[in-house]
Amino acid sequence: MRDRAFVFVHSPLVGPASWSPVADEIRRRGRDAVLPSLLGVAESPAPQWRHVPDALRAATSRLQGPVVLVGHSGGGVLLPVIADALTVEVAALVFVDSFLPPSAGTLALGPPAFMDQLRAMATDGVLPPWSSWFGEHAMRELIPDERLRAALEKEMPHLPLSYFEASVPLPDGWSRRPCAYLLLSAEPYGDSATEARALGWPVREIRNVQHMAIATEPIAVTDALFDLERVLEQTTPTGRSR
Repeated sequence: MRDRAFVFVHSPLVGPASWSPVADEIRRRGRDAVLPSLLGVAESPAPQWRHVPDALRAATSRLQGPVVLVGHSGGGVLLPVIADALTVEVAALVFVDSFLPPSAGTLALGPPAFMDQLRAMATDGVLPPWSSWFGEHAMRELIPDERLRAALEKEMPHLPLSYFEASVPLPDGWSRRPCAYLLLSAEPYGDSATEARALGWPVREIRNVQHMAIATEPIAVTDALFDLERVLEQTTPTGRSR
């Protein structure tokens, strides 16, 4: 596993700075980390999600060995289509505080109940930055450090509402790849972690952190990722332990 690079996929609602502290910690420990930017999604023609696998394919084209794809939140749900698009070998998928895509069929990027909320927030079909969705104090609670919070907020795009109105066709058999799950916030992702356990995936939870712990707790997140990598090394291609 030591030659495998970690490729970090951020949510399209934020920017690559959200994963930057973990990527820096991975490199500090002597491993390769790739941190593509998906900020071009906001300006891409519909369906905008198609920009994501294209950006990941370009960002990983220089890599020679296999990669571990690690997706947070809205980046996690796109891991199956990303893995299917890459030319480099994908060794494993790690979902971090993300809903799980269905095992087959299509993925609705915006569940119906969620869409009503988004339509209420949109102006002329464009959403405000994610930092403003939950009130002015929410980001301060998620990211107490003022400098880090400012860096994250500076990157946050104005996504078009149409991004969430799209459905993504999923590649057949995507879940036969080795997969793992890292839970940061039990609400609303606890059920996804439970589902991952039921599928036989290794699951780890970091307690007493929150959804943006990828930015605020890079050492703990890196430790958990290395632990999941170790477990996946002993896992069959179907994701079941030998």
